[in-house]
Amino acid sequence: MSDAKRLHPATIILNIFKPIKEMFFLIVITFITLDFIYFLLFLLAFLLLNILFAGLSWYRFIYWVTEDALQMEYGVFRRTKRTISKNRIQSIDLTENIVHRIFKLVRVQIETASSGTSAEASLPAVKLQEGEALRAELKYRKTVDESAQENTKHQEDEVKKEITFQRLLLAGVTSGGIGVILGIIALALQEVEDFIPDGIYDVTIEWFISSSLLTILLLIVAVLFLVWLLSIGLTLIRYGKFTIKLQDDELLITRGLIEKKQLTIPLHRIQAIGVEENIFRQPFGYASIVAELAGGSSGGGEETSTVLFPLLTKNEIPAFLEQFIPGFSWRPEQITWTKPPKSALKYYIFRSGIFFFIVSLTVFFLLPAYTWVALMLLALMLLRGWMSYRDAGFYIDGKRLFLRYRVLKRVTVLLYNKRVQAFEKKQHVFQRKDNLASMRLSIISNAGGKHYHIKDLEEEKVHSLSDLYFHE
Repeated sequence: MSDAKRLHPATIILNIFKPIKEMFFLIVITFITLDFIYFLLFLLAFLLLNILFAGLSWYRFIYWVTEDALQMEYGVFRRTKRTISKNRIQSIDLTENIVHRIFKLVRVQIETASSGTSAEASLPAVKLQEGEALRAELKYRKTVDESAQENTKHQEDEVKKEITFQRLLLAGVTSGGIGVILGIIALALQEVEDFIPDGIYDVTIEWFISSSLLTILLLIVAVLFLVWLLSIGLTLIRYGKFTIKLQDDELLITRGLIEKKQLTIPLHRIQAIGVEENIFRQPFGYASIVAELAGGSSGGGEETSTVLFPLLTKNEIPAFLEQFIPGFSWRPEQITWTKPPKSALKYYIFRSGIFFFIVSLTVFFLLPAYTWVALMLLALMLLRGWMSYRDAGFYIDGKRLFLRYRVLKRVTVLLYNKRVQAFEKKQHVFQRKDNLASMRLSIISNAGGKHYHIKDLEEEKVHSLSDLYFHE
């Protein structure tokens, strides 16, 4: 692989679609604001320049592998030469979207410890065999005999787990992705709201005020049901055929129906392991396992944590961790949580409910007929505050620290002392009167840093934890 190579010509197609995707809203706005003839001229010029630039970008991109590094040269107007040492490479991920699958290609993403939220280097489209050979060439420099011995060992001792369709469907049903999808819809509406005629707003508000309570409830239920179905579908697409393997001190994860991803996670990059239980899964004893990684991307694009398995029962979690990440294994019955005192409950309730209390008062004066809706939301938020208080806590196990907290979902985190980058104590005047304090621990993660907050603990406990971990 020492000869200079170009990417597959299908890269031109990918290069054409990328700016169209990035400038989609600009194209829509241009269509709305310009006369049709001018819009066609704009669109034609945009497409011609886009095709020309995509072809030149493909032609000017070459890469080759030397004994110690990956070399790349690219750039249309400004030539860039990059060298990535093999010793710096943390992981090499292969991704296949629809275009890749049509031509039997893969995207090769190379990550180093300094990659941040995106890959250090990316080869947008190479043949599948070339991508796998490139990954092997960059990761390993072993003799034929050593490779043969390791392949035999892998076949004998391979640790592997796949998700069943029934479990995947259950993960979709309980994913709790409704809020995420509604947030995306809200952002999309913000982008186009200036182009919606005022008359539509007036008609909508008038209909809403004049409609019966039953009609509004049925409409809300119908919208939530459709969004819930969409959430299930997205989960099936994202985590379809999910497989995790342990090999050579690395976790190899394959997932995705439409876009197939092959992620490589060296065990030494794992900074913390989390068990996430949302409000739909917790009552039935289900949770997902996630990892915080040092450097590189999470492989998900939309997420900062890397999902190690979408759905497990809580009884399955200890065995899963023991198999795949033995350094982070634990059993829940061995943990005795240090929890906030009773005097902290009022702060959890206040923080959770104050906003909706103000909303309730506002609705009471402006739209008194819908005060019950605001009060219902206020009651739910007060319940959330109590649950956050009940679930918060920490536990020290030698050089390991367990944290547990809740925003909407309950999260249990295990991390090592040496992974903690910063410890911060916070205390406002009211906490000081009750001898309480909050703490924040920070670690390195995909997004540049991950912060864990445990609020309203006994001040003495926070001081002892700080002394134990940072003043030994």
